[in-house]
Amino acid sequence: MKRVVFTLVAIFFMGVSAFASNADLFKLDYNAVQQEFTELNVLADMVEANPDMTYSTLAVTDAGLVESMSLVPTAAMPLAGGDAVLGIPSFWWGCALGIVGVGVVYFLTDQDADEAKKALWGCVAGTVVGTILYFVLIIGAFGAAATAG
Repeated sequence: MKRVVFTLVAIFFMGVSAFASNADLFKLDYNAVQQEFTELNVLADMVEANPDMTYSTLAVTDAGLVESMSLVPTAAMPLAGGDAVLGIPSFWWGCALGIVGVGVVYFLTDQDADEAKKALWGCVAGTVVGTILYFVLIIGAFGAAATAG
């Protein structure tokens, strides 16, 4: 048993140390960040100056800005769409809490079937991932026990 725990801890720390060598990726260049956000700041200023502005009017008045920022008329976030219960998308309620999460979403969204379906898909995804992890750990434990004995 000690060998299994030691092996799992060693594998974990080897994986962590493999990512630790990329420290240069985390250096922050504030000038580069400001440069990347200049177009977004221009857009924010335009929206603040004209609160009634829509995507259609922006596309007509400043097509170059829309083109350079690759703006789309609707947000493409399939898992975060709809009514987020307490700020958390329905899929993640189902994924994290299972059938309890589906029930929470169903009752807090006034029995919205579409949101409940998203939570149910999250429940299915969480169950599949949990089952796969369970079997991987069991196979690993039996394999380690067989080589130790």
